[in-house]
Amino acid sequence: MIVDLVSTNNKEGVRLDGAFFAPPAGAEGLGPVDAVLLIHGSRGNFCDPTTKGMADDLRGQGYACLALNTTAHDTVWSNAADGAYFGNAFEVLDRTRSDLRAGVDYLWGAGYRGIALLGHSMGAVRVAYYAAVEGDERATAVIPVSPVRLSHSYYLASKDAEEFRSILERAQELEAEGRSQELISAGFPIRQLFSAASYLDKHGPAERYNLVKLAPRIKMPMFVVSGSLETHTRLRDMARDLALAAVNSPKVECVIIEGGEHSLSNRRAEAAAAVSGWLASLSHQRVGV
Repeated sequence: MIVDLVSTNNKEGVRLDGAFFAPPAGAEGLGPVDAVLLIHGSRGNFCDPTTKGMADDLRGQGYACLALNTTAHDTVWSNAADGAYFGNAFEVLDRTRSDLRAGVDYLWGAGYRGIALLGHSMGAVRVAYYAAVEGDERATAVIPVSPVRLSHSYYLASKDAEEFRSILERAQELEAEGRSQELISAGFPIRQLFSAASYLDKHGPAERYNLVKLAPRIKMPMFVVSGSLETHTRLRDMARDLALAAVNSPKVECVIIEGGEHSLSNRRAEAAAAVSGWLASLSHQRVGV
């Protein structure tokens, strides 16, 4: 797999590393999209197998692909310039809009004019959120793969409510004590480290990133992909619910791949074929090109 390693800065000046997957000479993707920005999931980075695998498959179909780190890549990392901590444990999801915009800037600067956004898992949340709130007309399609449900009310009504409530209360206690950057080890909705601030940002009662509520604000074509084995509380029925809620998208489809696990890591070829087929089905009129 031959790629060009690249880096670009977001508007805050933080360097984001990634890989550019140029399509083979003479290959041209069908439809109006000519480039895809790919965003990793929780604790991931641009080297994740699902991210780079999808990028490699799509470039084989003629689409230029940029797999890019966000500032929430991996679990914890420090910016050597000022010692600030970043990573998934400290993510305030709204701030990663700046990272996605940097990726769109990079592709736009390289001459691409039909840019799709694709993300796996939490990356699916990031790209759908960007599509809903950023108003970036250069992004012409969005592809959430295995999107995560971030809904305080949904979790409190689930079988996992007791565990969720206990973690939430601990995060709220730390915030009240002025210790919002202190790390806690959470077991729900995913087992990982969160700062109290990050846990409350994603899972608090404000529901800032409840994509089902935000979906009506998505005005571009959207293709939601998931696997039939994604039955965890944070994933169950989320792909379908997101697609149904996107009432203002000019073209929205949802595909559930039978036997697919989270991020479709065991159904890579089927997932890539579904995505490339959908991209080819887009019309220039639908994406405003």
